Amino acid sequence: MNTIKLPEQFSELEPFIADWANHGMQAQYDKRLGSTIEQLQEFYDAVKPRILEVRAYLDEKDFDDYTEADSTLGRLVIAWVPVAEAVEVFKQPRVPDSKMYWEIVDEPHLF
Repeated sequence: MNTIKLPEQFSELEPFIADWANHGMQAQYDKRLGSTIEQLQEFYDAVKPRILEVRAYLDEKDFDDYTEADSTLGRLVIAWVPVAEAVEVFKQPRVPDSKMYWEIVDEPHLF
């Protein structure tokens, strides 16, 4: 049985579904933080040339008319947005100079 996971015209993006079409922003952000910049770049490079086409495709439909493939495509693009920020702006998975960037160790006070 051949199950289409994305609309046929976007099938070349299917290898990214398992890693990036997560449910929920926290899962997507966790994936970004747990990825290397090379992995982020690969995903970014695959989606970027298609982003306007994906938007046009999804904008043609009401949310109520989305198929499971359409919803998966939407989740993939939503996950791409913070990946694009990491690739284009930060050049790394984490946001530099933020609390989330540093590992904080609580040391005992001596007084």
